[in-house]
Amino acid sequence: WDDAILYCQLLVIDGKDNWRLPNKNELYTIYEYSNDFDRGNYWSSDEMDINGACFVNFNNGIQYKMSKHVNYRARPIRTIRPLERI
Repeated sequence: WDDAILYCQLLVIDGKDNWRLPNKNELYTIYEYSNDFDRGNYWSSDEMDINGACFVNFNNGIQYKMSKHVNYRARPIRTIRPLERI
């Protein structure tokens, strides 16, 4: 989990460096509306306690708590703000 957080924070794609790990609701929305991701477990940014965090299983959409030391996938996202009107 810590590595997934760090990976997203250090990620740069096309000059964009404001990537982050999605929270469990954002991650569930990705699961629900996208078929482009490999099945498996993806970490969310939601920390459950000092030892555990939430992940979403992309086989069934269920959210679980797991030890932060387990290796799961990271799905980085960016928050894009709409352009302000001039």
